[in-house]
Amino acid sequence: MTNHKAPRAREDGRHWLPSQGVDPAPLAELNAECLGLLADRAAHGVDRLAPPLLVELRVEWADLPNQAVRRLSAAPFSLFDVGFARAPRWLETRARGVSDQSQRSENAFFDTDAARSVTRRMLVYAWHLARSRPRAACLVFGTTIPAVEALAACSLFALEAAAEGNAEALRPRWAHQISFWRELLGAASADADTRLRELLLGGIQRLAAETLAEHPP
Repeated sequence: MTNHKAPRAREDGRHWLPSQGVDPAPLAELNAECLGLLADRAAHGVDRLAPPLLVELRVEWADLPNQAVRRLSAAPFSLFDVGFARAPRWLETRARGVSDQSQRSENAFFDTDAARSVTRRMLVYAWHLARSRPRAACLVFGTTIPAVEALAACSLFALEAAAEGNAEALRPRWAHQISFWRELLGAASADADTRLRELLLGGIQRLAAETLAEHPP
């Protein structure tokens, strides 16, 4: 069984983030860790209650080689989402002293402890990017300027609370688009760099369109 480990992202010079001066290593590490966790879960077997993306692509996930993880992790945006669009509510929720349960999923993709750990680091990285490169943060995490501004305004305490309350929301981006992920995993596994780049560029276009749609005219 392949042991999926996060690649040493700084050794790969093919990153192409949409903003100069943004270190791609943290994003690549987060992408790689999430990909590896799903690949390991599939390799150990998934039941019918697991999300369709894992059930229908179990073989593709289970056979995902480390080189494919490395290629995919170099995506110029986060392949996984923890609900950054809800960032404006995090401060409000904290002020009320209640927990936001509205987006929790019955069919979680990740073990709770692993999801909480990844979510915490993803939020800290997004918070840093929101403060230093807000426009890049919008595209990297597929969210709006108001959400990025709300995230940048969060305290570390609020980020910790958000990680606790939103961990179960962590999921692959476009989790219901099985065919897209089948192509993505296939291109990465087959060392088809041209096709993989096309798919990832298409992903950027999707994120841009979705983000613009969220902004009122």
